[in-house]
Amino acid sequence: MPGKILIIDPIITNRVVLKAQLMADYFSVEVAADLPDARKKMGKTLPDILLLNYDVEEAIGFTSIKAIRTDSRLSHLPMVLLCRNIEDSFWANGFRLGVEEILPTIPDGNLLSVRLAQMVRRKEIVEDQRTRQRTYADMGFAEDKICFPPQFSPTLRIDCSQALRVMTRASTGSFKTLLKSNFPEISVTNKHPENAIVQVIDEAQMGRQQAFQYLCDVQQQRSQNKGAPKLLYVANTAILEDNRRALELGADDYIVASFSDAELASRIRRLAWMHQLEVEAERMVGDRLRLAMLDSMTGLYNRRYALQYLENLSKIRGASSRSITVMMLDLDNFKTVNDTFGHQTGDAVIIEAANRLKRNLRSVDLVARVGGEEFLVVLSDTPMQQACTIAKRMCSQINERAFQPDKMHQPFDVSISIGVAFAKKNQFTPAELIHHADRALYRSKGLGRNRVTVLPIAA
Repeated sequence: MPGKILIIDPIITNRVVLKAQLMADYFSVEVAADLPDARKKMGKTLPDILLLNYDVEEAIGFTSIKAIRTDSRLSHLPMVLLCRNIEDSFWANGFRLGVEEILPTIPDGNLLSVRLAQMVRRKEIVEDQRTRQRTYADMGFAEDKICFPPQFSPTLRIDCSQALRVMTRASTGSFKTLLKSNFPEISVTNKHPENAIVQVIDEAQMGRQQAFQYLCDVQQQRSQNKGAPKLLYVANTAILEDNRRALELGADDYIVASFSDAELASRIRRLAWMHQLEVEAERMVGDRLRLAMLDSMTGLYNRRYALQYLENLSKIRGASSRSITVMMLDLDNFKTVNDTFGHQTGDAVIIEAANRLKRNLRSVDLVARVGGEEFLVVLSDTPMQQACTIAKRMCSQINERAFQPDKMHQPFDVSISIGVAFAKKNQFTPAELIHHADRALYRSKGLGRNRVTVLPIAA
């Protein structure tokens, strides 16, 4: 499932139509008539997103939204308001209430599903940061302090070098005034500052093809720049496939050119918070913390951190009945590499293998070095077939291109064996998950190495 949605709406026909539409797009859907009913439906398992009826909420003074925002257990959940006709004042209310999205009750095409899938991906990033933060806290290195509403940094720098009409809007419209309530030190520039937090890319100014190419170029540079700005794409039209393509190429959000100041402010504020979460997580991993959590040779997480992370992830995912995939990976016949080329070359092979593995995983996945030539990978919310594809891709990345750590030796081949354990429910401890992945790894070794063995251990 791409995500779990809870619809809160007293009108039964709205609930039925929306549930059918979202289930057709493979979302898991629960429905509730009001907030008390929703609390009963949630129980211990929280949804990814809440959908509410704007007209109903407005009539009752947005009491449900306010109650959710003051509930420490629910306050971080993204909320979407659905309404018949979206007016500028609606986004102003949404901005004030901290609503994630406002959409028409009957959206064009697959707009609702595209926006919800985008929000689920963003929530996964936030949840990953929360899990890592909790892991730091459990290891005694930091406080567990990620919360909502976020504690914004007072500074916000917006790069409009590729979006001059947004720059003009900032000078004449109200969106800068709205953002000042959260960011007193806001600056909007037509230059290209190195420390920008959000960059706006205007399709009208650049042209669609050039704008898409720009997204690709920036995306390639992001892996080397942890503080890279978030990208807001300004689309000329509401054509869904074009805007979906912008998201696929690296835009963090998009907005159609007919936007209101309040919608622009809402989207920029959300991106600024996402940027702040990532920068804060990176900042927390200071030198002393790095020594405790990272493998000094490869820069990957070490065994101690990986086990604590898996423990925390297991608690969170277990409560929501979501999947966890654990992989154990071991370079094949690595003693031969050391005996033939020396330990210095062997170390260089381990470093290169670690880099290849890391490049083939998402930022929300975990890869750690847990032994000499042994690695651990943890994926969350990944279907078994996709996890298997990822494992095979990593296997190929190791064995399809020869290693040449230095010019003193000719290139030589290296392969890796991988064992995969997939659990869909919290029926196993982290130690048991690793044990099952180890069993699968040994099976890969026994079948001739250089292969992936998958062991589904829970239905």
